[in-house]
Amino acid sequence: LEQTAAGNGQVIGVVAEAGTGKSRLCFEFLERCRAKGMRVFEGRAVAHGRNIPFLPILDVFRSYFGITSEDNDKAARVKIAGNMVELDQKFADTIPLVYDFLGVADPQNPAPKLDPEVRQRQLIGVIRQIIRSASEKQPTVTMIEDLHWLDPASAEFLEHMVDARQGTHSLLLLNFRPEYRAEWMQKSWYRQIPLTPLDEKATAELLTSILGNHSTIASLAKPIHQRTGGNPFFIEEVVQNLIETKHVEGSKGNYQLVTALDRLEVPATVKSVLASRIDRLPEREKRLLQTASVIGKDFPETLLSEIAGLPNDELKSAIATLRRAEFLYDLALYPNVEYAFKHPLTQEVALGSLLTERKRKIHRTLAGAIERQDPQHLDERAPLLAHHWEEAGETLMAARWHKRAAEWVATTDMNAAARHWGKVRTLVGLLPKDNEAANLGIAACKQVLNFSWRVGKGAEETRAVLDEGQALATALGDQRMHLTLAMLYGKAKGGEGDSVEYIRAASENHRVALQMDDIVMQANAALFLVDALGHAVRISEVLALTEHGLTHYPRAIPSEEWAYGFNPTSGLSYWRAVCLNWTGRMQEGFAEFDRTVRFMGEDNTPEAYAFMHAWWAEAFYHMHEPDRAFESAARSQQSSRTAGDPPAMAGYAQIAVAYAHLTAGRPAEAIEPARMAKALLARAEQVVIAMGPRLLAEALLETGDLPAAIAEAEHAIQLARHSLKGNIEADAHGILARALLRRDGAAAREAAESALASAAELIERTGAKTLSPHLLEWRAELAAVLGDEPTRASLLNQAIEAFEAIGAPLQAARLRQPHRISSLARTNPLD
Repeated sequence: LEQTAAGNGQVIGVVAEAGTGKSRLCFEFLERCRAKGMRVFEGRAVAHGRNIPFLPILDVFRSYFGITSEDNDKAARVKIAGNMVELDQKFADTIPLVYDFLGVADPQNPAPKLDPEVRQRQLIGVIRQIIRSASEKQPTVTMIEDLHWLDPASAEFLEHMVDARQGTHSLLLLNFRPEYRAEWMQKSWYRQIPLTPLDEKATAELLTSILGNHSTIASLAKPIHQRTGGNPFFIEEVVQNLIETKHVEGSKGNYQLVTALDRLEVPATVKSVLASRIDRLPEREKRLLQTASVIGKDFPETLLSEIAGLPNDELKSAIATLRRAEFLYDLALYPNVEYAFKHPLTQEVALGSLLTERKRKIHRTLAGAIERQDPQHLDERAPLLAHHWEEAGETLMAARWHKRAAEWVATTDMNAAARHWGKVRTLVGLLPKDNEAANLGIAACKQVLNFSWRVGKGAEETRAVLDEGQALATALGDQRMHLTLAMLYGKAKGGEGDSVEYIRAASENHRVALQMDDIVMQANAALFLVDALGHAVRISEVLALTEHGLTHYPRAIPSEEWAYGFNPTSGLSYWRAVCLNWTGRMQEGFAEFDRTVRFMGEDNTPEAYAFMHAWWAEAFYHMHEPDRAFESAARSQQSSRTAGDPPAMAGYAQIAVAYAHLTAGRPAEAIEPARMAKALLARAEQVVIAMGPRLLAEALLETGDLPAAIAEAEHAIQLARHSLKGNIEADAHGILARALLRRDGAAAREAAESALASAAELIERTGAKTLSPHLLEWRAELAAVLGDEPTRASLLNQAIEAFEAIGAPLQAARLRQPHRISSLARTNPLD
């Protein structure tokens, strides 16, 4: 805090196991900050909040703007506007954006529709300015608790909050359990305070502070420390149990042991200790504690009051008893009274002590109360409501809320959305067969298939989902949905690496769609066929289909009819750009990419950016433009993080990062992202899984680990051949040839020539002409090993001309460098 007051803004992380005291330490510190008149802002991640984007971040900034739960949307907007204008007049135009972010959008002045990246940048800019301005008059402290439950969207904002502290009078205080990790922990202005369990001496001091220093108490220190492992919370609970069981008697600070203990009689686990304490409560208090446990670790008094079924005076009396017994403590007194369990284990044990039928009844009552008390924020409450209705045994209500939760988090956390849709599917199987159940089931099957290649699903499950969904569609007579499910299943097979089946299914589905008088279904089917052919590098067919589709299919297709998840014309433009680049028509490809970007912005489909920028990074690799490659990699990563880093998107983002490092001549730094891409794509879209080992092979080659490079190149060839990725296979053959030459010199001539011949045949067959200049350079390396300088020089000149022909002048300039010495010549054992 002293560093912060001096203008050196700090970030402090308090890390400890549950029960060690991190929350208490932070609480005491904040109390002292408030006593000094400092402004304190707080946010808290919660266990169920992993599926609720921005929950703790929203808490922090509502705190900054002074927004309370009693404020309606209009009152909240007044507070925001006043603070924003006071902050800086130049931020006036961003006020609607802040309204929207904080969930109080103004219907008369809605936020403009922006590219997701632009929207994100503007929000981050505002937040950084808020952090700086808030601390100009005096130091401020912001605390976010329990980062181990942080949702991905909040995690991204937290990175910017950490960065914004530098050079300010603002302290960011965080706490979390040891398993939490983040890149920002490497910042020089970040410090970490680990809290360890107490040693035996400290345990004795704690016992003295609670029980006093009577001679009989000293004998308890060692057995209590052994039983609790020095966890302060566990120690306190064991001591409380001794008091309540009358083994020690007296008053605080003046207890003595009155019953001889041959052995410290405490339960084997703290849960047992807590269960014993809960059982000894009066019936009214016990039932209230159990009821509160259904709500969560912390809860507002108003919600507890509505579901407890107690008169107000009895409720107050019971809460007072629980507070005195230190089961609960005050979390907030204004504007609404809130309480919290002293420790999560207390809540867990209380919840576990409930009988099933009573627990269901409380969940049912609680769900209804949340809906009534907070009707304006039901979308963000949907995951919580789905949980309560499911625990209540209300299957249909739970399915409805899981569906709403899935739709709400679809663009911010695909992994969570997939889990919610999976829940809908499971719950529908328990419902009576009627139209609502059938429609819920079809929607779930469609989305489970749609997410399967994004987050990874097994072949057996996807087949079962298809059969289930099509049976429901047939029963309802829905031919369009029957075909949609077939198209999604084909994509799922592609995601499993079965390109042959994907092409077969996509071709058949396209044929069926053409027989329907339905241009939307034809457009959707065309996109799936183009996707299947594109992944198989059948470039000429893709270009023909995309040219036809972009001419004949409408742009204005409602998003609910996008079978793939993208507008069909946007997807066709995307694949046209990729294939134009593969053919060496780089400038045409980039022009088409620009159109794709415009389309995706109009469609508001940020997911597509992760894939698109990965292909851009590949194109910049072929053009030898590292700065643009890194820019694309950063955008791909940003898009992936925004969607919760589902495996497919995260894998593509790592492909882009690896390409960028290779383009910049930093192969050692490409190794880790290549390995990550390999692992992520093995879980999800295996049709491009060969990209991981291909990139890893090149990185290993250029760092001199030749045996490993050869192994990875051979693995990439095998995977690419299986998935029909002819361009990746050609690339891998080129890497294999160079690795063999660098390891074995002229002795590897025959194997290298064979590999290069395979690469040439694949380039010719696929039409991936972007690789043609590289092939000439690879052959020049072979000539160099054989000592054939005229051939080497001729091949390099041909490569220069070929790079210029495809629109890669920087590659040509690289080869023209005076006295250029190839990496092969530097490492050739014959030299």
